[in-house]
Amino acid sequence: MRVCLVASNRYPVAEPFAGGLEALTHHLARLLVGRGHDVTVYAAAGSDPALPVRALTPPRFRPSAVSMRDVNAPAEEWMADHHAYLDLMLDLTRTAGDRFDVVHNHSLHHLPVAMADLLPVPLVTTLHTPPLPWLESAVAVSGGASSFTAVSECTARAWAGTIEARPVLNGVDTRAWRPGPGGGPVVWTGRLVREKAPHLAVDAARLAGREIVLAGPASPGCSAGRRSRW
Repeated sequence: MRVCLVASNRYPVAEPFAGGLEALTHHLARLLVGRGHDVTVYAAAGSDPALPVRALTPPRFRPSAVSMRDVNAPAEEWMADHHAYLDLMLDLTRTAGDRFDVVHNHSLHHLPVAMADLLPVPLVTTLHTPPLPWLESAVAVSGGASSFTAVSECTARAWAGTIEARPVLNGVDTRAWRPGPGGGPVVWTGRLVREKAPHLAVDAARLAGREIVLAGPASPGCSAGRRSRW
């Protein structure tokens, strides 16, 4: 098959991964290529050069000074996201029929879902997060043009009032992650934010009487002093 994977325009699809979205997209692309499929990944600049990546960086767009003086003007980062995905989706409406059999959207942006009905090929969206307001809006106006999967049963349940998403769990590359001898402290890794529940990992380690190491980028609300006590 000819598969188009759409990832984040902010975070490269490369190790060390910014999050599960980038990790899943990387593994999926690599394994699809390994099975003989023709894959194109649209992702942020700096993504793994071993993958068939096209950078999600259209010619730089700078809103005029006049437009940015508007009291409701969005932040430049928001405009950069909007411009990148608008450029991609408009290109896919014109060319996807000749280039791809399916578009698999892993981004958190609303435009791939909102514009799915304009594509000449099917679009499937994998939901990596609980509902986001702009994605809910896109789902509401898209008329079911996109199919949906979710990375967990919890995520699928969170979207249940809006859409039906089939859980397809994140895979683990068992060639890279092998059982070891054990010993030493337990390790939790991920973004240090409440939604990732590092505090539950700390509670579990305390109950087990084990030292725990938390590794990952800290959010502004997570101080170094708090981390050291963990």
